[in-house]
Amino acid sequence: MTTRTGGADGIGRADRVALVLGTSTFKDGFEPLSRVPDEVRMMKAVLAESARCTIHPASDLNPTVAELKSAFEQALEGDDGVPPDLLIFYYSGHANEFGDGDLALAAHDSEKACRATQLRVDDLFALLVPDSRPRPREVVLLLDTCYAGMAVARFQQAAGVERTKGGDLPVFTAIGAIDRLGEAQQFHFTDSFAAAVRTAAAGEQTEFLPMDVLVRELAARMRKLPGDGGPPVPDFLPPLGDTRAFPNPWYLPRAVRRPQEANDTSGWAFCGRREPAAQIVDYLTGEQAAGGLVVTGSTGSGKSVLLDWIHTSAHGEPLPAGPRAPDPAPAGCLDLLLDVRGMTVPGVVWKLAAHYGTRTPHDDTQALLEALCARPGPLRMCFDSVEACADPDSLYADLLAPLAALGHTRVVMAGNQPPRNFAGRVVDLDGPETTAHAADDIAHLVAHVLGHRKGTTWAGADQQWLDDIARATAQAAGPSWLRAYLFAVSLSGDDPATARVRAERTTAELFLDQLAELDPDDPRWAPDLLLPVALAQGEGLPADGRLWAAVARQASGRDVTPADLARVREKATDFLAAPEGGMHGHGWRFERSPHARYLAESFDEQSAHARFVEAMTRQLPARPSGGLDWTAADHYTREHFAHHARLAGVLDDYLDDPEFLLMMDFEALHRALTFLHDSTFGKIARVRSLCGELAVADRTDGHTLSRLALLAQVHGLSELARRAGESAVGWQPALTYKRRPAATVYCLPQGGELVVDDEGHILSRPGPAGDHSWHTVETPLRTGRLTTTSLIDASGPALFAGQSDGQAWVQRLSDGKHTPIRGLALGCRLVSCVQSEAGLLVAGTEGWQWRPKGSTTGPGPVVSRGRLRIGGAATAVRDGVPLVAARTARDVTVWRADGRFLRRFEPPQELALTDIAADSEGIYTGAGDGSVWWTSWDGTADGWLTGHTGPVAELRVHGRVLVSAGRSGDIKLTPLTRGAGSPFHLDLGLDVCSADVDPHGQLVAGTSAGVVRIAR
Repeated sequence: MTTRTGGADGIGRADRVALVLGTSTFKDGFEPLSRVPDEVRMMKAVLAESARCTIHPASDLNPTVAELKSAFEQALEGDDGVPPDLLIFYYSGHANEFGDGDLALAAHDSEKACRATQLRVDDLFALLVPDSRPRPREVVLLLDTCYAGMAVARFQQAAGVERTKGGDLPVFTAIGAIDRLGEAQQFHFTDSFAAAVRTAAAGEQTEFLPMDVLVRELAARMRKLPGDGGPPVPDFLPPLGDTRAFPNPWYLPRAVRRPQEANDTSGWAFCGRREPAAQIVDYLTGEQAAGGLVVTGSTGSGKSVLLDWIHTSAHGEPLPAGPRAPDPAPAGCLDLLLDVRGMTVPGVVWKLAAHYGTRTPHDDTQALLEALCARPGPLRMCFDSVEACADPDSLYADLLAPLAALGHTRVVMAGNQPPRNFAGRVVDLDGPETTAHAADDIAHLVAHVLGHRKGTTWAGADQQWLDDIARATAQAAGPSWLRAYLFAVSLSGDDPATARVRAERTTAELFLDQLAELDPDDPRWAPDLLLPVALAQGEGLPADGRLWAAVARQASGRDVTPADLARVREKATDFLAAPEGGMHGHGWRFERSPHARYLAESFDEQSAHARFVEAMTRQLPARPSGGLDWTAADHYTREHFAHHARLAGVLDDYLDDPEFLLMMDFEALHRALTFLHDSTFGKIARVRSLCGELAVADRTDGHTLSRLALLAQVHGLSELARRAGESAVGWQPALTYKRRPAATVYCLPQGGELVVDDEGHILSRPGPAGDHSWHTVETPLRTGRLTTTSLIDASGPALFAGQSDGQAWVQRLSDGKHTPIRGLALGCRLVSCVQSEAGLLVAGTEGWQWRPKGSTTGPGPVVSRGRLRIGGAATAVRDGVPLVAARTARDVTVWRADGRFLRRFEPPQELALTDIAADSEGIYTGAGDGSVWWTSWDGTADGWLTGHTGPVAELRVHGRVLVSAGRSGDIKLTPLTRGAGSPFHLDLGLDVCSADVDPHGQLVAGTSAGVVRIAR
């Protein structure tokens, strides 16, 4: 057997492949695993993004044992019998231990009692080492199953045996979701792995993460998760050899950018431009620097090359120098030169964080600015192609301007014009001070190219004639260094005796003529093959060349082979930038953006982008439903499909596909949608709004499809809502009322709901769950604003309501009978009107009154809290004694219902208390830090119950279950005793004000979008 060697070209073939499989339903004896589809979806995205893998077409849900084995074999063998360099295999499902040391993976047709219906892990390993068949250089197995620790041990034993025999094994790693013979908990491994592979730190000079570093970060994250029998910890079989599976997110090679034309054969040299170079260096090294500096100039004026000269010479790697070249820049006068072409603001923030080692979050601009402010200076940085980034205005306003305002920073920007509201220094390459010597300097460049370019016909030409041609060329080129260089390249092959400068040719024509000359027998060959590179966005086409070849085939009809791409790369070396990693990393793209524009504009761009879209979609496997499996999309497709689809005029065709919306980069999709013309409330505008909300509500709990289904209902996108709901696993939302935000919601004992909206209107829905007809509840003439409500039993369900003027009343829902609470003397805004088995409690900001059950004399005397205002109150009966607990922002006071003071305590919660509830066992308090705390009535015991991601909006005791709602959208059901059910948690992605449980155990929530019923 042989393993594949590294260093193969890989163009047109997937060199990094991930096979992602999972089983959620089984034949007999195994419990179903409802979250496996979400785990598989997440791991496809993680391995495509972070490991830059192509998702293998056999990646699927619920394979049979035969399909599971066949998929692994196919992935190992690769395309046309050529294995990939790297294969990552992830499997989520059950594993079965037979008691004799044997272990197997269960598949869709597996029976727990039948060993023959399962795939033994020994047989899985044996597939890696068949005789005489080439195998990948590296294989990583990720097992998200129970008994994963045992599987890793089996792999270790089998690998040792094979190596003893002298077998040629791949570099092999196995990571199990749990280190013991126990049950792996769903989403523990995937959540932790997704975070670990993005944040594990291995030093800036390490290109790929060492596996021990990755597993150490994975273990640290998994230990933070709750688990039965202690937190889960991954098991690990380390590789014997160098691993290239997971790129180091902090990799930062100290590369210096060099212009593509600065090579040994082009004849190019840096000439002139002493004055602007001196101004920029003076700014970088001087004392007065507030506001930054901008280098401006038209296309071809040499902005980028000027910055390259300063950067390379400051790092001791100067460019080829011609006549009148400026002095090298002082060593260390420029820390960083970053080309932000096509980059988003978070992308720039991440690269700055990586370069300066701040380790701040990639999307936290303020954290980066604070870290750089605290860093000793000076910090000198330059940003090229500012006008060509994804959002120039935001980049300047949110990042570059604040950076330039720091006292110890020097910020240089380059663009066609200064940013909006820029107030710093400007070096204009088209200005009179710069252009005074431009003609002579450009003539020097032309003469240098004609005299030194490889294969030039001017090597022995008369020097006077060469100088005359150079001056004429400079005059024809005007202030454009780019145009002059292209003129010179074109002239370098002409006969000097008959050469003439054809000034009528545009820069675009010069460039396209040079592409045609790359193959004189087929002038369209080079433009056809290079068109995909010209259309590529962001960092360029993926390095493996598969997408490049696919688009070229689709657009030109040519049979494009890896050899064709290699040939055109070699011939167009003056124009193409080869893929690089690290700080200046990019894929295949043109060195200069004008070249890409000239070529793209020579084609029908809408048609070309349509071919781009077709090529990307043809690389995706089909789902069983017939739709495209967007989870298999590569990094470029996720980032830039929306841009190409918009320019092709077909983006709208994909907006009802929930998988498409979830797999695309949210920011890029949102940006593409903003370019489409639509009315304020049209479909495009609604999808754009939905994408923004979904990005803000991004969670890793595996229920994004459920949230998408809900947000689609909120925005009136019925087809999207339907398709998202069909794919969602776990809980299903139904928006039953959306006219107004719902401030409070109650489930009625016989079915239906009662709602108080944000304007105090009261509505009821008395019918079954499928009946969405709402009726307004007519209330008596109110004397104040409604401030608090509860649902009580008054010979049937009734609304107990309090007002801002201190008055309260009860209204029975069955007949609308209204009964005011007589004798109230609080004279303040009411904050709680609640019922216990012993009576009614009415609490206001200044105190509370108690009305015993059956009393005909009205409430008792006012019990005052003192100087602090009451924010809420609760009541319960303990050992036959009715008790009252009232909260302020920081403490809780307990009384008997007759007004006798018992105790006061402060729950150990970090922020202000926001709600209170009670039952016979104790008092429950929610706080602004999201915590929910329990304290016994006598104060002898307390404890943390649960936590939310934001402030607690509401607490309710429903039997022996606590229902808690967080304002940021998460709702939790927490059992208060054993046997009261299982904990349940969901995150709606909407602001939540209230939550209740209906008689069938289903949740109903009052949200900023209305009333949501949740089936689970």
